[in-house]
Amino acid sequence: MQAASRQTTTNQWMTTLVYTLMILAAILLFGWIITRMGLLNRVGNGETIISANTLQLTTETMHFGLEEVQVKAGQEVTIVLDNLDLYGHSFDVDAFDLHVEMAANNRTEIRFTPPTVGTYIIYCAVPGHREAGMVSTLVVEE
Repeated sequence: MQAASRQTTTNQWMTTLVYTLMILAAILLFGWIITRMGLLNRVGNGETIISANTLQLTTETMHFGLEEVQVKAGQEVTIVLDNLDLYGHSFDVDAFDLHVEMAANNRTEIRFTPPTVGTYIIYCAVPGHREAGMVSTLVVEE
C-alpha cells in the first residue's frame, strides 16, 4: 500500500513539475516574441543622418519611426531602411513611383532624386499596415 502511495505522490510531483516547466517556457516564449516585435518598446529614434545625403530610417511596431522625413530637391538621397519587425513592410511614395519591399528583420536601401519641392505621403502598402498608422510625410525642400 505504501509503495503505491509513494508512486502516486511521485507521479503527482512529476506532473506538477512538467506543467510548471511548460508554463514557464510558454511565458518566456511569449515575452521573447513580444520583445522582438517591439510591442513593449517605444518607437525608436527613427532617423539618423549617416552622411549629407544618407538617412537611416528605422521601421518598428507598424511605424516608420518618424512622422516626417526631410530631403533636398534635385539631390540624390539614400535612405537606409532598417526593419526591426518580424514581418515585412514596404516603403511607398506614389509621387516618385517608389515601391520598395522591406523584408522582415532586414535592411534595405533606396536611392532616388526627388525632382520637385513639395510634401508627399510615405506609406506601407502591406494590407492593413497603412490603416494601422504606418504613414509618414516626405518633405522635399529647396
